[in-house]
Amino acid sequence: MKEVNEALRQHLNNDKYFISCDLYELRLKSGVSYYWADSDADVSHDGKIYKSNGPIIVRDKISTTSTVSVDKMSVSISTNDTDTIGGIPIMAVAHNGGFDGAEMSLKRAFFDDNYKIIGVVGLFTGTCEVSQGGGLTLKLSVKSIVQKLNIEYPNRRYYPQCPFSIYSKECGVDIRRFRKQGKVTALAGTNSIRIDVPFDDGYYTAGGIDWLNGPLAGQSTQIMRSQGGVIMYMSALDVAPRVGDSFYIFAGCDKTPNDCKNKFNNFNRNRATPYVPLKESIR
Repeated sequence: MKEVNEALRQHLNNDKYFISCDLYELRLKSGVSYYWADSDADVSHDGKIYKSNGPIIVRDKISTTSTVSVDKMSVSISTNDTDTIGGIPIMAVAHNGGFDGAEMSLKRAFFDDNYKIIGVVGLFTGTCEVSQGGGLTLKLSVKSIVQKLNIEYPNRRYYPQCPFSIYSKECGVDIRRFRKQGKVTALAGTNSIRIDVPFDDGYYTAGGIDWLNGPLAGQSTQIMRSQGGVIMYMSALDVAPRVGDSFYIFAGCDKTPNDCKNKFNNFNRNRATPYVPLKESIR
């Protein structure tokens, strides 16, 4: 059931004509959000400004059922070079993988005759997948977050290394304690950079970078090695960051009890079973 305030409830039940618009929130995996409205003027709601002069967004109809199902919403985004994310055109961000793991939320705002918001109702939230992109149009398939219930059962596995992903709910480590914001100071080579964040050798190995702007805006990049002041990462070969690009960088974990205990002080949640042999060794 959708929750609305009493004023909006009365408006929907008693009035015959409505003034309304869609509000879209695009939240990238890095945590940065962008807000757009399909209206003639900017809309202010809940401390956020939903911009009207952004890309043109068109969606299909959505439905609500009382059963657990994985619904999806198809969204077409018509854009040009002036519509940017982190200073980079939206189409380029999508091409570089910036929409991977992004979430989109759809709300509908209702206004009175003076264009003051009566109330807002949340309609849909899901994970974005780029289904088609080219020219000036980007098509997204936004799948309901209910799809996260589709997991293997039983979900407990036993390995010499901890099966939990670092910073996940099961792991319990707060990423904010091991994440720092920095900038690129130099390109050290192919897929290698120098940054303005000091670190010990190996500290960020197996960690990651969430890019805040530049050609990689919105993308998360896995770090292969951090040594000698150089960060070596994995990324598309034809895309490179620029000097001055901002990012969040977070520490990596080798999933061993020693790293969990000494680096993250999280040994009580470690689920490594180093004395259980792998099935390959049993064979």
